[in-house]
Amino acid sequence: MALSAARGVTQVMNRCEDAKSSGFLDLSNCSLMYIADAIYLVLKGHNITKCSLKNNCLKKFPKKMIDRFPGMTIFNMEGNELGEAPDELCTWISMKGINLARNKLTRFPEQLYAMKELSLLDLSGNPIGDLDVETLYTELPLLQQLIMKDLILPAATVELLKTHPKKPQNLVLSM
Repeated sequence: MALSAARGVTQVMNRCEDAKSSGFLDLSNCSLMYIADAIYLVLKGHNITKCSLKNNCLKKFPKKMIDRFPGMTIFNMEGNELGEAPDELCTWISMKGINLARNKLTRFPEQLYAMKELSLLDLSGNPIGDLDVETLYTELPLLQQLIMKDLILPAATVELLKTHPKKPQNLVLSM
């Protein structure tokens, strides 16, 4: 067990070292339950603009990520246990793509509306029961890819997503 934990720490630290030069922090598939403060210390002063926390065991959104890496443009948190998005998420105004698929979100994260540059959004596989299509298309006019597979949306909402007059012209909708 101790050897396995040591390998995990080494793997995370090696990926942090790679991120220093690439700007891409890839902590996918690391069995993380939280993001340790040591990660932020190792990356202090480095410009991290892309991050993948895919397929971990995170139950809470790592709020420090927002504060420490304000210029984030791509963020992948697919396959965790996230139940809600923090209010601070709205400060990532340079965000172009965010993947929150396969979590436990029951409501559409309205904080995303502040991300005016957002072009890709994936919320697939979350138990989201409904969303305001008009607000979605009004607030995120640059959206080019919206992936919402396996949601429990009412048929009327699905139809609106496909036919709403404010739907961005080049939007590819995957349902």
